[in-house]
Amino acid sequence: MKKFSLFYGLIFVLLSFICLPSSKSWAYEEERVTNAGTYSGKVTLTGTVPPPRRFHLITFPNMEYCGTVSDGKGDRLLREFEVSDKGEFGQVVVLFVGVPKGKPFEYNPEIKIENCLIDPFIAPVRNNHPIKLISKDPIVHDVQAYTLKDDYTFAMFNKPIKPNATEIKNVKFRPNHYIFRIQCGVHSYMQNWGIAIGNPYFAVTGSDGSFSISEIPPGEYDVIAWHPLMKPIVHHVTISSNESTPDSFDFDSKDVIVPYHDLQTGYRFDTALIPSIIPKSTVLIQH
Repeated sequence: MKKFSLFYGLIFVLLSFICLPSSKSWAYEEERVTNAGTYSGKVTLTGTVPPPRRFHLITFPNMEYCGTVSDGKGDRLLREFEVSDKGEFGQVVVLFVGVPKGKPFEYNPEIKIENCLIDPFIAPVRNNHPIKLISKDPIVHDVQAYTLKDDYTFAMFNKPIKPNATEIKNVKFRPNHYIFRIQCGVHSYMQNWGIAIGNPYFAVTGSDGSFSISEIPPGEYDVIAWHPLMKPIVHHVTISSNESTPDSFDFDSKDVIVPYHDLQTGYRFDTALIPSIIPKSTVLIQH
């Protein structure tokens, strides 16, 4: 957690100027943008990709239902790094800070719960704005939301969601908090992360690591590439009128914030479980 404090210190300083305004004078203003520029590129990860975290289904309720998504051996896998064989890094937030005005800011994220999975894994959020929680599962999930700063975690809300239900919750960050996390209190392998955004100039990279942000007012800006378990990267860029600005962010796996999870090649459960009661994956084999 000390690494968390060190690496995110710069982000907290940058975001404090735009993401969580303390007065109307700092609020983002919508206006028509002329002679706008675009910003696009790719995010990659070099080095060894951290392995997924493994959770044995025998330690959680609803094993029969949640086990329809597993590795076929009774384990659920939490894949925190979406990286292709070419090193293309998906599920990374690329966001501008210090954009006081520009294109319409219409963004209210939706979090979908299905097959005991939270999708997407990365979802930027707005302060004092709602998020929609949609459950397609026939079981109850206890959705818990937290904000993180330094070595502290604070509860934002706790909302049990009934089967096949939709709930709306408002996001309200504490002062100087910008990192957002959701997890299920019943099934801890269900997790989601987000970061506070203060303007519409952001993107989440696709599976090929690509991003594209349009209608940017000309000027100089700081741009952050963020993944919840990586040391963030900050670029200073110049956006010119009616021009496209290419860029790239190259993460290195040695900068993973938390230590690599154990490879966990064996479990004490392997010999304790009777093979006949281990649920077989019928929806998706997790790799």
